[in-house]
Amino acid sequence: MWLPAGIAQAGGWEFPADGTRGLGRGGARMARADDPSIMTRNPAALALLWDDQAMLGAHLPIIDACMQPTGAYGWGVRSGDAFDLGEGAIYPLAQPGDTDLEGEPLTTLFVDEAYPEVCYEGGSTFLPQIGLSMKLSDDLGVGLGFFPPDSAALYQWGNRDGTVDTDNGLRPNPLRYYRSHQNVTFFSLLSAAGYRVTPWLSVGAGFQWMLAVYSATTWSTPISALDPHNDVRGDLFGRDLFVPGLIASVHAQPLDTLDIALGFKWSDRVKSNVKLDITTGAFGTGEVFEYIDGETGQAATVGSSIPTTAHNQPGVVDSPPIWAPQLSLGVRWSQPLKPRFRDLKLAQEVSDGKVEDAMATERWDVELDVIYYFSSVYDRAQFTTRDASLELLTLDESGVMATIPASPGDCLERDEDGQNCIGDRLVKTDYHGKDQLTVRLGGDYNVLPGLLAVRAGASYETAAQDPDDINVLTYMLSRVGLHAGATVRVADKTDISIGYGHFIHESVRLQVNDDNPVSRYPPKYKTEDYNFQPGAGVPGQDGTGAEAGGFDGTAGVEVPNADQGQPLGPYFINAGSYYFNLDVISVSFTQHF
Repeated sequence: MWLPAGIAQAGGWEFPADGTRGLGRGGARMARADDPSIMTRNPAALALLWDDQAMLGAHLPIIDACMQPTGAYGWGVRSGDAFDLGEGAIYPLAQPGDTDLEGEPLTTLFVDEAYPEVCYEGGSTFLPQIGLSMKLSDDLGVGLGFFPPDSAALYQWGNRDGTVDTDNGLRPNPLRYYRSHQNVTFFSLLSAAGYRVTPWLSVGAGFQWMLAVYSATTWSTPISALDPHNDVRGDLFGRDLFVPGLIASVHAQPLDTLDIALGFKWSDRVKSNVKLDITTGAFGTGEVFEYIDGETGQAATVGSSIPTTAHNQPGVVDSPPIWAPQLSLGVRWSQPLKPRFRDLKLAQEVSDGKVEDAMATERWDVELDVIYYFSSVYDRAQFTTRDASLELLTLDESGVMATIPASPGDCLERDEDGQNCIGDRLVKTDYHGKDQLTVRLGGDYNVLPGLLAVRAGASYETAAQDPDDINVLTYMLSRVGLHAGATVRVADKTDISIGYGHFIHESVRLQVNDDNPVSRYPPKYKTEDYNFQPGAGVPGQDGTGAEAGGFDGTAGVEVPNADQGQPLGPYFINAGSYYFNLDVISVSFTQHF
């Protein structure tokens, strides 16, 4: 009946960063040991850090994203029942001349209003990073830190209550069937160690404990039609207090000028018990709506639904992992200003208290990282329940109430007669994730060795899903990143770093899905007024233009519960034009001891 709440995943949604310094060099910092954040991808490099360090930093993603859906509010509306979005009752089939009982015009013709553009309205996500590292010996380094995903998740489109502001007042958000909003709190504690087996080879591993606490508001339709007065709202709360993750790496230094690192990262799926408040008829007026018919001049009535909430319905959510499993390779080439030290203790004794890391001992370096994300783990999110129940209460134009039982999901097991559900009920949301490749190239130039370093880089990611499967919550298409940054070392011991990344995502235009003979897209809406253009096999209103190009795919995301078993479904809700731009600003402070 409703969409399970998706947790913000990285790898697919993870932008190339790996700390402030990493963000400034295109995310290419796996093979360079600068600060404790290196443990998130290459814990072996903890053995290569110069000294004990404490790091505090943060990313600030700034999101600019919008979707212009194709269509009109009349698509899928099967009744003329009234609904209320918070500004008074709306009669969707009101005609010019219809008024309320005081003689005020009711509304513009709702069913012929084009869907408005809907933009991301959630706040900027603040991503703090805290890391501590210690050298227990020349060859052994350990680290402990809090490192959330480098994720710019899209939590809220339009208003939180499933509406969107338009020139005609509040309207149902055409994107509400994805989700109204979601709040997620992460905690991620990483402990890691790196050991230098020989002067040129180090190994390392880390264990990550993550927890996620989330709440979300989701929407569905109970009868496979898109009448707002029938909408079902689900307010969900869940938490998974133990999501384990593992990181392991090997780091080789065969030459003074060459570093090679190989690593693997894994995270478990998010599985949690949840409580769900289900409100049927969420936009219902709760009473019969009276108006004056402009054609007859007589009073008339239409029905609606009665908002009814079933509290604390139990269930279990199974969502993809916070991080996609990933295999990383980093190759770094540098120009040393002095030979690379092999005896750390001796090097520190003669350094006169200065930090002799790559910022001080190299003129420049360049690194290429290649990361393979196993993003096919983003296959689905599902909600399973055994005892949840709900019903839709409706009023006809005479005020007679009827009760329509509704089923919270597909029944997985029935009794011998096939009449009663005796097993779990399942609601599944398919993401259709696919594996992806990220290439990151960047480097540092030490303008004043030991005092000032500047850096730059670029990144590229292939898509983690096909355009047909895109929705505003799982925008995992290809992107290019442009990066820059700098570090200033103050008083020989304090590093102040800044980083910036601008990410250009693939813009997408999806054609309407016109294949289903029952819920085929209405010809009356096949005009530019409704953001429609012919092509991709779908003709325009005049029956021409089906062979035109300019589309990246065909809408493939269904309205929840609008399945093939319903007489009017399915409806595909991701037709339209999308863009998503992302800027990330990062600052960090590292203290050497």
